[in-house]
Amino acid sequence: MRAKVVCKYAAFLRVAAAHARRERGELYGRVAFFAVILGVFSSLWHAVAEAGMPIAADPKALVWYLAITEWIVLSAPPIHIEIQEAIRRGDIVYQLGRPVSYVGAAFAEGLGLLLVRAPLLGATAGVCAFVFTGWTPPPEVILYVVPFGLVAAALLTALHLWIGLLAFWLEDVSPVYWVWQKLLFVFGGLMMPIELYPELIRRLAPFTPFPSVLAGPASFVLGRSSAEAGIHAGSLFIWACVTAVAVCWVFRRAASALTVNGG
Repeated sequence: MRAKVVCKYAAFLRVAAAHARRERGELYGRVAFFAVILGVFSSLWHAVAEAGMPIAADPKALVWYLAITEWIVLSAPPIHIEIQEAIRRGDIVYQLGRPVSYVGAAFAEGLGLLLVRAPLLGATAGVCAFVFTGWTPPPEVILYVVPFGLVAAALLTALHLWIGLLAFWLEDVSPVYWVWQKLLFVFGGLMMPIELYPELIRRLAPFTPFPSVLAGPASFVLGRSSAEAGIHAGSLFIWACVTAVAVCWVFRRAASALTVNGG
C-alpha cells in the first residue's frame, strides 16, 4: 500500500519535472540574474578589501557564501502562485476528491520543479563564483553544502506551499510573500553572514527558520566545523516538522470550511 502511495506522488514529481524541462525560459532568466548578482557583489567585496576596510571574512569566501544562499533561494519554485490561482478559480474543490492528498501532490510537484532548477543553478553558482574569485572551497565543504542546500530549498518550497494555502482566506497572498521574503533576506543572512548584522538581528534570527535555510548551509564555506553539521541537521529537521504541522493545520481548516459551506 505504501509503495502505491509513493508511486502516486512520484508521478506528480515526474510530470512537474518534465514540464519544467520543456519550459526553461524563466530558469534561464534566473541564471542570468544569478550571474549579475554575483558579479556585482564580487566587485563590491573586492573593492572593500582593497580599500583596507575591516571585514570579518575573506572576500572570496563571502562571494561563495552569497552564491550558495542565492542558489537555495532561486532553486525553490514559487508554487504559492499556482496554488493561489487554483483556489481563486475553484479548481481546488475538484482536486480534493482525488485519491491523493492535495498538499502532498502540490509539494511533490514543487520538488519536481526543484530537481530541475537546482542542478543548473548550482552549476551556475559554482562556475560564476570560481570565475569571479579564482578559488573554490575544499571538496569536503562542497559535500556538506550540496545536501544541506537541497534540503533547505525543499523546506523553502514547503513554506511557499503554506503561503499559497493562505489564499483560502486572503484574496491575494502577494503581500504575505513579500513580507516573508524580506524577513528571509534579513534573518536568513542572504547577502552576508548573520554575524555581520546588528546585535538585535543576531538575537532574533535563531527564533525563525530563516538562518537554518540560508546561513546554515552557506556558513560551511566560512570555516564552519563539521561537528556543527549535526546541529544544523537537527535544526532543519525541527523546522521541517513545524512547517509540516503548519501546512496540515491550515489545509484542514480550509477543507473543513469548504465542507461546511458546501453542505
